[in-house]
Amino acid sequence: MEEMAYPIVRPRSAHPISRNDIDPDALKVLYRLKSTGYRAYLVGGSVRDLLLRRRPKDFDVGTDARPEEVRSVFRNCRLIGRRFRLAHILFRGGKVVEVATFRTQPNPDEAEDAGADLLLRRDNTFGTPEEDALRRDFTVNGLFYDIADYAVIDYVGGLLDLDAGLIRSIGDPHRRYREDPVRMLRAVEFATRLSFAITPNDYEAILEHRGELVRSAPPRVLEEIAAMLRGGRALPTFLMLREMGLLDVIAPDLSEELRRPDPEHAGGAGHLFWVLLEVLDAERREGREMDDAVLFALLALPGFRSELGRLRSPDREAPSAIAAAADRTVAPLALRFAFPNVLGHRIRSILAFQSRLQAPAEWKASTRRLLFHADFAPALDVFDLRAMARGRDRDRVDEWRDLARRLRGGDAPAAVSRPRRRRRGARRPRGRPPAPENR
Repeated sequence: MEEMAYPIVRPRSAHPISRNDIDPDALKVLYRLKSTGYRAYLVGGSVRDLLLRRRPKDFDVGTDARPEEVRSVFRNCRLIGRRFRLAHILFRGGKVVEVATFRTQPNPDEAEDAGADLLLRRDNTFGTPEEDALRRDFTVNGLFYDIADYAVIDYVGGLLDLDAGLIRSIGDPHRRYREDPVRMLRAVEFATRLSFAITPNDYEAILEHRGELVRSAPPRVLEEIAAMLRGGRALPTFLMLREMGLLDVIAPDLSEELRRPDPEHAGGAGHLFWVLLEVLDAERREGREMDDAVLFALLALPGFRSELGRLRSPDREAPSAIAAAADRTVAPLALRFAFPNVLGHRIRSILAFQSRLQAPAEWKASTRRLLFHADFAPALDVFDLRAMARGRDRDRVDEWRDLARRLRGGDAPAAVSRPRRRRRGARRPRGRPPAPENR
């Protein structure tokens, strides 16, 4: 078989990308760099999605201008990052167009050693467009759109894999997954999001090196898991994570819980968690926004319900015991994913509120604290998803929402219409005391 000659260039007439589909501010950045004498390409996932006739989430730019040179071209620019020195071009409304200088792999000719530590800790060596394409993760993400002539440039075989529906590492998959183990999660996420297949070589490499994921920075793993839950394809993504053994590495407690039959699952076998993800996907595809605390609370629910099941009957109704069960559930997840403290506290509150929401929505003094709590709305979102997954308690969700609407509209009884201020002791009267009455 004859080896393919790169780069492959598809002219404007041979691909579907139109400038009308590109964000206007991204176009401004591309044209400004070009007019200043620099090369400017639309890069990465945005080119992939446009070729697939999908709407990209972000429009990133690659250029041969150094970060400081980009800053000199744009007054509305700030430089960020240490491992990746990037330029962010700021626009109205909080929009950011990310501009990255073409890079190359650090020490690309270094001899392979089966026992060597290949984990990348710095990646700030500038290079050519071809070198930049070769250092990217997957071939379908290594495509460039040149604003100079509107052609798509392929140095890595991404066009062929895009046509074939394949997720393939650029270069040796064994080396690439050891360099950055988070790429294993990204391979699964891209495969399920795009309905593509992972190539056999990549699949085998992931199975062999999945244990390397424990060496990844927890915030990066957290970011990838959040993207999986937000994307409307959480169910197939987590099923593939379980199939490939990745869930055992990133969330062993959850993986262990999912091996047990769930008595709350309508089918008897399996686990309600999978139905919850199916419901979550349907809601996300309908455009319903979900707080990150809601998404991660769903991951904690199986363990939380097991913790509650270990409590004795009287304790299952005690708020202190329920809160302690939430703490025991969230603590290992918070440690593994490096949750920000605020996020960890919110997840604990959301879990602890689930039993409260199971009760009828009635006006009473204790209800006031729940309705005014900052985490009431996300807790109700979780309860709503659970109700849809179980096929019951939807009327209870409507009752709580109606109660909250009445409260916001000022239709609550005076006794519970607003939280009372905590008394901090009697205040001393200011000024002179009143004169005694004459009798």
